[in-house]
Amino acid sequence: MSHKSDDEEIRQKINVAAIISTLENHIINGTDMSATQVNAALALLKKTLPDISVTKETGKTKPDKQEILKLLKTHEEALKELE
Repeated sequence: MSHKSDDEEIRQKINVAAIISTLENHIINGTDMSATQVNAALALLKKTLPDISVTKETGKTKPDKQEILKLLKTHEEALKELE
């Protein structure tokens, strides 16, 4: 049994702009975030934004904002900053 409409409704409720803004503040301004918060934010973005590498391969376009801040300074770099 598929829950596509439920999944889509949840995706629409996720405030992507707020998540990106929060991560930007963490990366650029040093706003405190725990590793758990960063991981949760990245997981939500993965659920709502297309994968840029897949987008490039398929030719579909969407993200920019400097390629979503160069993939949010990569997950690994963000986690290193938390240590």
